[in-house]
Amino acid sequence: MESHAICYIFGAGERSDNPIILQAEDLVIAADGGFDYLKDLGLRADYVLGDMDSVLSGELPSDVIRYPREKDDTDLMLAVKLGLQKGYRTFHIYGGLGGRLDHTLANLQILTYLSRHDAIGTLYSDQYAISVITDDTLSFSKDHPGNTAGTICSIFSLSDISVNVTIHGFKYETNSVTLTNSFPLGVSNEFTGQKCSIHVQKGTIAVLWYLSH
Repeated sequence: MESHAICYIFGAGERSDNPIILQAEDLVIAADGGFDYLKDLGLRADYVLGDMDSVLSGELPSDVIRYPREKDDTDLMLAVKLGLQKGYRTFHIYGGLGGRLDHTLANLQILTYLSRHDAIGTLYSDQYAISVITDDTLSFSKDHPGNTAGTICSIFSLSDISVNVTIHGFKYETNSVTLTNSFPLGVSNEFTGQKCSIHVQKGTIAVLWYLSH
């Protein structure tokens, strides 16, 4: 598996107008109603899976992977586990935000699951994106979408305590601060348009940034 290969997963939630350009080595999975999302975009699906309770299209492929409606894993979790089994470690998830709040919270937990399985996932809505890292560093290049001076980027501890959080290249920088999940100290930082990074030595943090259109 090439290190830059991406597993794209499409769910049935809020859609994004952000451009999606697939490469030959990328894997594309439609989770249940995400099949309609992909169909409307005119993009291919390597796998279609789920309990199929929210698909509107009547043109499902013959090799769809069906699961019972009563199951422990959500359809997006099934898609993530498949991507991990196929060797992918970078996940871009569309249609996983908006709609039902419980689904949004479940998908944030999926990002945490990925961060603790040697992978990183990003949830995209039309206006913002969220990534989760555990004992790791998240870097933004100068040309990263959203890295425009003044664009908001907020950081939240998902674990009880996140130790030695270091933020460089943003408007507000830190060196080895402690964040907790009971006080929003990291809200409303700003990109500067320069290369920047967020590191947590021990703990799990969510990073939310707004997208430029």
